[in-house]
Amino acid sequence: MRGTTGTASTVVTLSPAEEKKTDKDRLLTALINVCGVPYVRCKDHPIVLALKHDGIALFHANFIHTTSSDIDALQYDKGGTLGPLELNFKMILRAFLAFYHHQSHKKRGIIISPTRSVEVLISSTLLQDNSRISVTPSMILPRTLHHGA
Repeated sequence: MRGTTGTASTVVTLSPAEEKKTDKDRLLTALINVCGVPYVRCKDHPIVLALKHDGIALFHANFIHTTSSDIDALQYDKGGTLGPLELNFKMILRAFLAFYHHQSHKKRGIIISPTRSVEVLISSTLLQDNSRISVTPSMILPRTLHHGA
């Protein structure tokens, strides 16, 4: 058996409830590490509230299927009244979504982790001023997902 390390691999199958929790945590991780949502505001940040209001709670099951028009229509509760999500937050979501889809197509459908370092160039049709958005996560991954501490 030349060339083998002698380690066996095991396939772990998650229950549907575990898959849902993992996908929900994946979205939270992306919002914190890539989109800049502070962990202490992960329940009341405008991006989180707008996604929640639109029923987007899971990364692979919901978020990656969001379109630009869906993002443009995002609203959240601003002290008792529904208001549109601010443009800067919409641009962050659009940039991340565009980058995610670009990487997914580039890697022929292999899903990338939303915690990787992200740098995105947005076209002039997206921002109207050829601005460059650089979104770089701080890579505080598992520690930020502890609930309650």
